[in-house]
Amino acid sequence: MQNGRLVELAIKGLEAEKVRIEQELAELRNHTTARTRTSSTPTPTQPQPKTITRAAKAKRKMSAAARKKISETMKKRHAERRAAAASKK
Repeated sequence: MQNGRLVELAIKGLEAEKVRIEQELAELRNHTTARTRTSSTPTPTQPQPKTITRAAKAKRKMSAAARKKISETMKKRHAERRAAAASKK
């Protein structure tokens, strides 16, 4: 009989804790929902964010001369690195 009483008390304690946790969760949910609702609706004083579409923002293009210059520079750097690595061996 003693074990039965302990189990009942444990169940009651856990149920009370469950109610308390559910209340805290509800408060947190209300707090986050209220905050997101107010921040997601822009007020008249807040400017709406501008979205730039890909068509509106032109993609930069590199000229052939610029590509050739970069290519030659990188080839030179890689040659220097290979030479330095070969001299260390």
